[in-house]
Parts: sequence; C-alpha cells; structure tokens
Amino acid sequence: MAERPVNKLKAKQKRRRVVGLVVGGAIVLVAAGGGVALATSRSGSGQYTTATAGQGTVTQTVSATGTVASTTSRAVSFNVGGTVATVPVTVGQTVTAGQTLATLDTSDLEDALDEATSTLEDAQQTLEDDLDSQTSTTTTSSTTTDTTTDTSAGASTSTSTDASAAATSGGTAAGGTAAGGATGGTSDAVTKAAAAVTAAQEALTTQYDIAHTAQLASTAALAAAQATDATCTLLLAVDPTAVTADPTPTPSASASDDATTTPTETATPTPTATSTSTALSTVQDLVTQCQESLSTVADLQATTDTEQQALSTAMTALDAAVAALQQAAGSASTSGQTSTTSGTGSTSASSGGTASTATTPSSTTSGSTTSSGSAASSAAGTSTTTVATAADIVADEAAITAAQAAVDIATYNLGLVTLTSPIAGTVAEVAMAVGDAVSAGSTTSTITVIGEDGFEVSLTVALGSVDAVEVGQTATISVPSTEVALTGVVSSIGVLNVSSTTTPEYTVIVAIDATTEKLFNGSSAQVVITVAGTADVLTVPTSAVHVDGQTVTVDVLKDGVVSTVDVERGAIGTELTQITSGLSSGDVVVLADRSEAMATDTETSESSGLSSLSGSSTEQSGVVQGGFPAGGPPGS
Repeated sequence: MAERPVNKLKAKQKRRRVVGLVVGGAIVLVAAGGGVALATSRSGSGQYTTATAGQGTVTQTVSATGTVASTTSRAVSFNVGGTVATVPVTVGQTVTAGQTLATLDTSDLEDALDEATSTLEDAQQTLEDDLDSQTSTTTTSSTTTDTTTDTSAGASTSTSTDASAAATSGGTAAGGTAAGGATGGTSDAVTKAAAAVTAAQEALTTQYDIAHTAQLASTAALAAAQATDATCTLLLAVDPTAVTADPTPTPSASASDDATTTPTETATPTPTATSTSTALSTVQDLVTQCQESLSTVADLQATTDTEQQALSTAMTALDAAVAALQQAAGSASTSGQTSTTSGTGSTSASSGGTASTATTPSSTTSGSTTSSGSAASSAAGTSTTTVATAADIVADEAAITAAQAAVDIATYNLGLVTLTSPIAGTVAEVAMAVGDAVSAGSTTSTITVIGEDGFEVSLTVALGSVDAVEVGQTATISVPSTEVALTGVVSSIGVLNVSSTTTPEYTVIVAIDATTEKLFNGSSAQVVITVAGTADVLTVPTSAVHVDGQTVTVDVLKDGVVSTVDVERGAIGTELTQITSGLSSGDVVVLADRSEAMATDTETSESSGLSSLSGSSTEQSGVVQGGFPAGGPPGS
C-alpha cells in the first residue's frame, strides 16, 4: 500500500515528458505528395500558426440558383381580335412548324371588310361626282327653253337644250345667220376649255399619287433611322452643360517626351479629367455621324417637299382651268340669247295648221319669250349645280387613300384568323378555349410550344461575382428531377441590373449540354460555374491572405520576425489562393498569432483573409495535392 503514491508520481512524470516533447518542439504537418506545409511554432516574439507556400491546385467557382427553361419556347397569340372558333391541339401534343393551333370565327372580320369596301366605293363616287361638276358647267348651269305653240290646238310644250346647242342653232332657227356664226365660235372655246379642265384633273390626281408615295417613303426611312441609329441616340443623351473644350495638345506632348521617367503620372490624369464630361470634339463627331446616318432621310424629305409644291401648283392650274371653262360657258349662253332674239323667233308649219317655235336661253332669273301671242316662262331652266374646287379633289383623293388602307387592313386581318406554331416541339400550355373572346396580341390568351433543341438555366449573379463570369465557362447543374449531375456552359451574360434591391444583379444564361434526362420547364436548378481553375501553381491558405480595399498582403515569418508582404492573387479558393507575385515556394506565412485575443462576434476585421468574399455570391474551393485543409489542425 505504501508504494502506490510512488507509482502515481512516476506516471505523472512520464506524462509530463510526453507533453514536453510536443510543446518544446514544433509540430509540422506536411501534405502527402507536396503542397502547403502547416506548422505551429514558438519563438521569442510569440506563438504563431503558420503554413509554407507550395504548389497546389485552386478552383474558383460561382454558385447560384436558377430556373430551367427550354432553349426555344414560344407563347403565341392571335394578331387580331375575335372569337375563338377551334382549338385542335392539347397539352403534350407534338406539333410541327406551321401546324394550326387555333382559329377565329370570320364573321366579324368579313363584316369589317364589307364596311370598309362600301366606304371606299362611296369615296370613289364622291371624287367622280366632283370631277364631273367641274366639266358639267356647259350642260347644267346654262339651259334654254324651247316653247312650241300649236296655233291650231292652242297648247304649248317646253324642252331644255344646252347652251352650246343654242349657240350653234339658235341663230339659224330665228333666221339670223350672222348671230349663228358668232355662237359657233363660242362653242369651240367651251370645248377647248372643257378639255383643259380634264387635262388639269388628270395632272392633279397623278401628282397626288407621286406626292403621297414620296411622303410614305420619307416617313418610313425616318422611323427606321430612329429605331436603329445608336449614334443619334448617344448624341441626344449628351448633357449640353457637361460639354467641355478639348484639352490643349501641349501637356500630352510633354507627357510623351517624359514617358521614360514618369509614364504612370501622365497617363492617369487624362481619363479622370474627361470621365465626368464630354469633350467638344466628341460631340462634333457624334453630330457628323448622326447627320451622315440621316442623309438618306433628309434626301427623301427634300423630295417630298418638292412633290408637295408640285401638287400645290397642279391645284392652282385646275382651279384656273375650271374658271376659264365657266367663263367660256357664260359667253356661250350670252351669244345664244342674242341669236334667238334677233329675229321673229317663229316658224310656221305647212300642214295641219300653223306651228311656231321660239328658242330662248334661261338664266338664273326668270325670263320669257312670246310666239304667236303665246307666252312661256323659262324659270324652270334655272341651274343650282355646285362646282368642286381643286382642294375638294385633293380631299377626295385623301379620303380614297384612307378608305383603301382600311380595306387593305381588313383584308389582312381576315388572313390572320389561323394561329400556327412557329417552331416544331411540344404543346406546353393552352390558355384559350372555343368561344373565348381574345384581343390582338394578348399575353394571356396564348398557346405555348417548347422546342426540341435543349434546355437552359437562367440565374442572377451579384455584381461582386459577375465580373469573374465569362461566356464559355463550364458549369455543373443539379435539378430535382434527376440525381445525375448535368453539365453546361455559360452562353450569355446580361448587362442590365435586374435586381429589385440595392445590390445589383445580372442575368446569366447557362446552356445545358444535351442529355436524355427528363427536365421540366420552370423547375429550379443549382448551378456551380467554374470561373477559374489552375493546377501546379504557388498557393497559400486563403486564411493567410489579408485584403484591405485594393491592397492584398500576406504576413511572412522569417528568422522569428513577422513582416507584411504585398502580393497579387490569381484564382481564389475557399481553402487555397493562388499567389502570382510577392512570394516564393517555401516562404512561411502566418495564419494566426496565438498570443492575440480572439475577435468577438461583434468585431469585424478587414484582414481576416475572408473579408474579400463578404457580400459576394462567389464560392471558391481549394485542393492541395494530397493536402491538408488550409485551416490547419483542430484548434490551430
């Protein structure tokens, strides 16, 4: 019993010797096959957890959650409103490009076409009537009344003849040959004036078509230029108050002369001086480019102006021709009346009794002649015809143009009653039924067809990570419908901020490689994009790297002294970071100073080595060749 305390003492001394071996020396953990060496060492300046820079492999990734969708998906709707007549397809049905998906009832569209056609016919008739009014002055505005009195019966009848006929024959009927010759000359003037009106009408209608065509071409060219010309858009975006004079060439010349001594000092001020303003020469260049791009539009507008002036000239010529015709017709009416009143105005029939005939022109006021004691009033020959002007003709032409456009639209709409599939694929959704009233271009009454050319994932990446993403980078995709890991590549990167928060985010599309696995539109997907991957490069544990703004440093332990060294990074992993400059293989870097107190939960440090990842969706991973995790052994 007395020896038991001695045994306890020996056991305690043995344990102390074991601990002394651990604490008194240095524990070195080296990755099998080379790589980063982790160690805990003690020196006079304190106790550090360190690692040795060595060759390794670093993989940097960006992870995000996205939505699966067919690469080609089309939701189509009718381009004209109406009532759905048939829907011959169902969800899940395979269709070909051009196959009918639905049709509309044509009754309303046919009624619209009939109404537009009727409006066009009315407009054409109005033009014809107005043109006739300009040439019918010789037959309606001046008429004569022939009164024939049968002396045996005592009855009289009246008939009307035009002014030109009266001018030709009135004098002969009255026995006045001299007056008849004068009116024959007036009839020739009326005929020529009427021909001039017809020619002026044809010239006006032809010029109207030319001017209208020129205006359409000018309008179309202007719309196209406004829609596609980026130069003019940039010019309109320039703030006039921010335009500055061009910098003088003297400073730039001296900077180039002194490029060997201070190349960086002269290079940096130049962009910063113009970063918040626009140089005058830049604005002038934009003006020149915009003017050149709109030169075609300017030429077409000039042509339109010329044709409009020609149309105005044709209108003036028509009005003058109509006025000349009315004047000639008035002269014919006057000559006709002179010839009929110069003689007795009566002839006698040789059989059955005495008959007398008197021919007199009517005017806008009542007039009368007598024959053989009989009187007849010519008030019934009064004319009230309205003569159209050139402006009326142009208005009629415009009405016809508008009516023809309505007919064209109605005819085109009638051809839109069949909804067809734009692609070959599978019907994914049918959002309409027979009897439904649909509107043109509806976003709800649609039929969706998904294509057969694969799937893609649409996801958003935060600003802090999207700059590392590039088109062509590989990705792995996980979806709920299969346990198979899918692969893909980045196919596009958006440039517009799609975030509804203060943190900018941008759309990234990942095209999924061809697969036989069943995928569903709208399902979620976990995507990991490999943005950087390097093998056999100089690496250190990520926790050894400190980031302060744009400055990246590593603490190096040499001869018991710790010094801060500026470094440059390559690929950044969760465990390892590639060092491209500032360190050499074998350098000992400090992971932690064990003599310093641990930071509390409320404290943050810019130099933790992980601060550069805060607020970012980037996830990185590092693999040491056969290596040990960069965090070191437990408790380090």
